[in-house]
Amino acid sequence: MQKKGSEPDFEEPWHMSDAVLNVEDKRFHVHKATLSMWSPVFEKMFTAGYPEKNNDEVSLPGKKASEIKEMLLVIYPTSKAVTEENCYYLLSLAKEYHMEQLTERCEQYLSQREKTPFQAIDFLVIAHSYKMSELERQCVEIAKHMSLSELRKHEKYSKIEPEVGRHLVERRTEMLEMKVNGLEQKGNSMRKEIKDACESAIKDLAKSIYNKKYPDRARHSILPSGSNYLKVVEEAARESGEINVILNLHQRLRKVYELQHI
Repeated sequence: MQKKGSEPDFEEPWHMSDAVLNVEDKRFHVHKATLSMWSPVFEKMFTAGYPEKNNDEVSLPGKKASEIKEMLLVIYPTSKAVTEENCYYLLSLAKEYHMEQLTERCEQYLSQREKTPFQAIDFLVIAHSYKMSELERQCVEIAKHMSLSELRKHEKYSKIEPEVGRHLVERRTEMLEMKVNGLEQKGNSMRKEIKDACESAIKDLAKSIYNKKYPDRARHSILPSGSNYLKVVEEAARESGEINVILNLHQRLRKVYELQHI
């Protein structure tokens, strides 16, 4: 007899068990109420429309006894957890018997696993197959970092449903647009810095040229109001090779900061 409080093995009647599941050569003693709470399919078996309604024994042909026992250990109040070894067949059983809470527990386990973008495609296909929306969303966010060529090389590429593929493409496009916008903002900021630095340098050079040309006015350290600093430098460049080199460099930099976004 099963000891009260210990982990059930389901092989003998225990704590008011009232039904038996026949799987392969095994008999699992269970509680109709527990199975009915987890599964509307089992609830119908025990209440209406099934031959099992008036029978305390239910046969599950085509199922593995080891997998059914694992399912029972997970749904009963035991310490049994969803693991890598049992998760995938538990998902299959949960889908067949409409056990939403079991699917949620499997989804929680899979969501906690670390995934590379390549691995995320495997889980993305699984998530969509078993309608695990949170896992699907998580996998899309991870897989969006894959390029199209990388995605096409994945063995599960052909199994990605069109609606999932569209969502993945949309998220990758949004990510790339954000990166492009970031680069544009950075480029605009750099062009402004170059422009400000060039204009300041030309202004300082023009002042220096003016003060050398008119030493008696040097104490004022300013050009006459309305003076064109660049024009002063251009005129001086005709007579000075050094200033001409500086002017050529300025002209090249000017092409950079005046570059228009295409």
